[in-house]
Amino acid sequence: MNKKINEEYANELTARYIELRRWAGEHWPNTAQPLTAADFIATERELGLLLGARLHPAGPDHDGPADPDSGYLDVTPMPWP
Repeated sequence: MNKKINEEYANELTARYIELRRWAGEHWPNTAQPLTAADFIATERELGLLLGARLHPAGPDHDGPADPDSGYLDVTPMPWP
């Protein structure tokens, strides 16, 4: 994956989400119970997961497991000397 493309996508998605929140607050039809920042906590959490772990699944400098068929990254530490 291209890190620059991922960052551009994340920035664009974040900007669109902020605009959506603004629009939703301004056009919310139930004025007796207006939307607040608390109404978007779960959405922000999910967006963070989407842009974090799923957009950069194996960290910033790794493209995935050495053996693509294994389905996991080897994180076994080196043995003591």
